[in-house]
Amino acid sequence: MPDRPSELEALSDLCRCLQGGVPPMVDWEAVLALANRTLVTPALAEALGIGRRGDPAIPPEVASLLRVIAERTAARNKMMHAQLTEAVIALNARGITPILLKGAALLARRGPDCANRLLTDLDLMVREQDDALAVEVLEGLGYSRILSMHQDEQGANLGRECDAGGLDLHYRLKRVGPARDAGWLMQWCRPFAIGAGKAAMPSSAALAGLFVLHDQLQEGDYWRGRIDLRHLADMAAIDREAKGLDGAELAALFPDGRARRALAVQLDSLAQWLGVRVAIGRSGGRSGWRTRLQGWRRDRQLRHPGWETAFTLSSWLIDPPFSLYEQRGMAARGREMRRMLLERKATKV
Repeated sequence: MPDRPSELEALSDLCRCLQGGVPPMVDWEAVLALANRTLVTPALAEALGIGRRGDPAIPPEVASLLRVIAERTAARNKMMHAQLTEAVIALNARGITPILLKGAALLARRGPDCANRLLTDLDLMVREQDDALAVEVLEGLGYSRILSMHQDEQGANLGRECDAGGLDLHYRLKRVGPARDAGWLMQWCRPFAIGAGKAAMPSSAALAGLFVLHDQLQEGDYWRGRIDLRHLADMAAIDREAKGLDGAELAALFPDGRARRALAVQLDSLAQWLGVRVAIGRSGGRSGWRTRLQGWRRDRQLRHPGWETAFTLSSWLIDPPFSLYEQRGMAARGREMRRMLLERKATKV
């Protein structure tokens, strides 16, 4: 018997709901608890049509709770959209056009009334030669640096007490190969107006790829066997909005080898849990034995969460992560290894 059948059932039911259906005999308490923990409750409210129609399969108290969360998410996002607009305009005034990353890109695309995506911070990328100036501009708006895991050569985290979330500056993408900076990413971007400001918006495929890079490689989920359901739901939404992701363009963001295998694992999870299939071709690595083994491991780990550490150590042996950090010192590598083994992010399953 699974060690944690109730959470597995809740995950299965939650993913069905995120696709717009209501499973029979659903345990709403378990589904809502998991949705809240994984930060997908606003997306759940939209998927179930809360606020647009009544569904007899959804208890009134569940619909009421989801409606309140959607309304509060919309209010929070309106503030964060204004915060993002202010930052972009200020950077533009000093000749900087930032690239919108992850949640910031989704918020800009959906506008200030966005109610289906919870943001914790805003991510922007600037050219490395503009880093000091960008920080100076934002400090002029009242931001100050926040202690974080970021290295100075990779970015800076900033925040203000008056805002709903922080603002993270990035100069390059981590752990996906050399020279993955703003100049590299700009080839997949187009100009995008936000208020009176101008930013660079990644293509649909590039935006989906940024979520994969963040989860699988930066946070080490490829080795830890974890799933960020909020980002998986983001990828499903991007696929719908784009009427199908360009698999070839998506694969082009990932170097051959480990990074491409990490992409394949994420796409397998996307198909398994949210029913979205993106073909990236034979070169994507999906047919490789290490990709298949990672899929098997994720399923086993969901059933037996106590096996995670042993599985992670095995993953290091089968597909070592060390070359991803080859430009970093031994102390930095040690920190990454400890983080992968010891950090338990509650928002992941």
